[in-house]
Amino acid sequence: MTRLLLILIAAIGLVARADAQAVRRDSAKAFQKVRECSAQMGPNVITFTFYQPTQSRSQFCEDVPETGPTTIVVDTMQDELRDMMVEIRIVEAAPNGDDGAAPTEAYLPPARFQTGVIQLEHDFKNKGDYVALVRARSADGRKEYNARFAFSVGEEFLRDWVAVAVVTVVALALGATWYAHAFGRRSSKKAELRKA
Repeated sequence: MTRLLLILIAAIGLVARADAQAVRRDSAKAFQKVRECSAQMGPNVITFTFYQPTQSRSQFCEDVPETGPTTIVVDTMQDELRDMMVEIRIVEAAPNGDDGAAPTEAYLPPARFQTGVIQLEHDFKNKGDYVALVRARSADGRKEYNARFAFSVGEEFLRDWVAVAVVTVVALALGATWYAHAFGRRSSKKAELRKA
């Protein structure tokens, strides 16, 4: 019985640890957001932010929570990119990694964005993994930079709930085992006492 009680306490500790790790992970995400939401584009860095005005006022990075109308904002931090023609293509992530051959989900034709902020609106109909392909070319055609940024749509919620469900099932199973073992033993002792 003591052993089962220790197992139950360990299971509760695992659930608490998972919650603590989730909080720590969220804090780490906040501090590393710029790094995680960025892509290298030649010697330059660009950042990505996703908004879903119909869902919430929150901004997202690699995990867009729902399908539906989404605003994709790309910030070209360096001046060099502001003088180049920039185009963006959103494609479904190819299982073989060949993004160039993947069908186009959304497209923003080449243009110069002197403010450094590029905005693309798209209504995502399907959940899944996507890739933003960004190309920048100089006016004379001598320079060309490319960037790739992978993100998912409508999958973060599912992943979180699967993790919570697994931990909950394990904790309940251990608790049920402890309960059956502890009270099963008492019942057998009472039965023995009655026979005596």
